[in-house]
Amino acid sequence: MTRLPARLAGAVLTAALAVAAAAPAHAAAPAPAPATVSGTDVFADDFESGTVSAWTRQRIDGNGSITVAPAPGGGTGLAARFSVPDDGASYRSEVAVNSLGWGSYRFALADYLPADWVRTSTETILAQWHGYPLADGSDTKPPIALTVKDGSWRLKVHWLTDPTTVQEAVIPLGDVQFGHWNQWAFDITWSTATTPGAITVFRDGAQVGAYSGLNNYHQNQSPYFKTGIYRANWNPAKNIPYPTGGPDVVAWSDSVVVTRY
Repeated sequence: MTRLPARLAGAVLTAALAVAAAAPAHAAAPAPAPATVSGTDVFADDFESGTVSAWTRQRIDGNGSITVAPAPGGGTGLAARFSVPDDGASYRSEVAVNSLGWGSYRFALADYLPADWVRTSTETILAQWHGYPLADGSDTKPPIALTVKDGSWRLKVHWLTDPTTVQEAVIPLGDVQFGHWNQWAFDITWSTATTPGAITVFRDGAQVGAYSGLNNYHQNQSPYFKTGIYRANWNPAKNIPYPTGGPDVVAWSDSVVVTRY
């Protein structure tokens, strides 16, 4: 998969919206992209090894699965397939890579949601940049997360206003095109305690969102990257009732490249 676009600074807490033109399946040529930037690739996996062994760890909560299989939707080669059954016990199927350090990065990846995806108000995280427990030992929301809710893409950004109080910004990224390979680029400059951060999001070569400001919890390590499926509201520990017995939730990922610049 061709690597994707470059970083553009966003206005403070501003969503820069664009409607991305329909793009071909990921086997075909991608849409034109903004100019690239020079940098060093610090992580990459196209899953052509047939495994997810390049990733630091894998996590399945419940009875889901992580496999590598022929790419669907007209794609070529192999891709990672994540599955979470609607059984009342399962809610996560993800792979993760350890923190890559502070600075500026492009996270490029492709993902695919099948045409039979069930639209739901239950938010699904498809990619996230996760932090660590807070000062009081509590877990917290990922500093940055790419989510799907009610058939729409959203980027959620979280930061602290004090050691344990989390604030949130939600940037809409447009409607989901199911049965389509999305080519994403997330150009992220991590904020520090004294400097603002920036995020610019591209899909299929078009800018669909931007944000400037605090974008993490300023912990000892920068957030680490995960992709796959995470439905927090399905976690039995949360005791949130929902109907079960529906089809498995399935998503695919491919062509992950992380570039430091």
